[in-house]
Amino acid sequence: MKALIVEPSRVYRLLLHEFLFGFSISHEEVSTGEAALIELSNNKVDLVIVAMNLVDMTALTLAKQIKAISGMEDSQIVVITGEQEQSKLAKMKTIDVNYVCQRNELPKFKGILTELTKDHLAVAQITGRILYIEDHLTLANMTKDILQQMGLVVEHHKTAEDGLLHFERADYDLVLLDIILPGDKDGIAMVEEIRARTDDKQLTPILAMSAMTKSSQKIHALQVGANDFISKPVIQAELIARVKNLVVARQLFIKMVSQQQALEQLAMTDQLTGLHNRHYLNAAIQPALSLAKRHSYTLSLVMIDLDKFKYINDTFGHEIGDEVLVNIANVLQNNCRLEDLAIRLGGDEFLLVLPHCEQKQAQKIANRICVEVSNINCSAAKVEVAASFGVSSTEQGGFIFKALLNLADQTAYQAKAQGGNTVHCFE
Repeated sequence: MKALIVEPSRVYRLLLHEFLFGFSISHEEVSTGEAALIELSNNKVDLVIVAMNLVDMTALTLAKQIKAISGMEDSQIVVITGEQEQSKLAKMKTIDVNYVCQRNELPKFKGILTELTKDHLAVAQITGRILYIEDHLTLANMTKDILQQMGLVVEHHKTAEDGLLHFERADYDLVLLDIILPGDKDGIAMVEEIRARTDDKQLTPILAMSAMTKSSQKIHALQVGANDFISKPVIQAELIARVKNLVVARQLFIKMVSQQQALEQLAMTDQLTGLHNRHYLNAAIQPALSLAKRHSYTLSLVMIDLDKFKYINDTFGHEIGDEVLVNIANVLQNNCRLEDLAIRLGGDEFLLVLPHCEQKQAQKIANRICVEVSNINCSAAKVEVAASFGVSSTEQGGFIFKALLNLADQTAYQAKAQGGNTVHCFE
């Protein structure tokens, strides 16, 4: 929005400058009616703010001439009156003047600007959920209106106690709160409680607000965990910018974390079978063995090595070979408990990690899987699928993974040497 200030007082021009800056209204300044008409003949504006008495004409005379300028018919004109000019207000009730406001009625003037700029504020469209803590209802309603125009969902409460209760129950993209609040807890205490959490909510952005002027108080709010601070009375454009920055940063962070987790999952998963891969095994096996040792329970390994897999690939093609591997993976997953790990080591080798499982029980599981593998049906009817199984356990091999894996590999080799399609255990 573009505006023109017509005001003879340099001091009041500075005050109006600050107000318009707060509402993101670009403007020019002149001190006389004649200068205003010259400016408007070359540069059209949406809003004209005129002092009641100018050195060369009255505000009413200027308003009529402004409305007569081509392209200025729909412009908004606000007349600013002095404290001693109450008697002249009635004369201002004309179609050429849209608003009248006294110099000392800053809240009213701010309300006028809020009304005039509401459509312009809507361009800062974002989505998100805001927890807003403010005990001043008039200010709260104005602020909620601004945030809702941005596209945000706002949940308002008057005390820190109510705010913390609802913060516990839901997720928010931003907490906007006043530092001075009624009740046993103030805004500082609420910030401290949020930052003391141990879950992901601990990182929720916090924008603190207050009318206090001491820098030390603002610094303290930032030191205890507020991400940003905004002073009252709130400048609309500043509020919008700070809220948008924090909400967007929060959402980008969440997106980045989600993408990172997806990449980690991709790196730890075999893309053909959907089983965990060797990278996942390397990260997970030592914690699993440490738990088994600490709590004195048995952990077993089952090595699975497909029989004549090269023959299947060479004879029926790699597409059928891939189908066999996927079917093997399905059999393994169907025979795993929640705590078990099914790993594709690479090529035609698989591994099961079975916590809380003695070697005899692991052997039974391997025998069951061996039968199910031999019953796999592929799209190529002549494909015969079989595998050799080797079982090792911490009962014999201790809690060193390399030793356990070597034992399982050796026993699988023995099974394959005897024709395959069978299970061998370390004796």
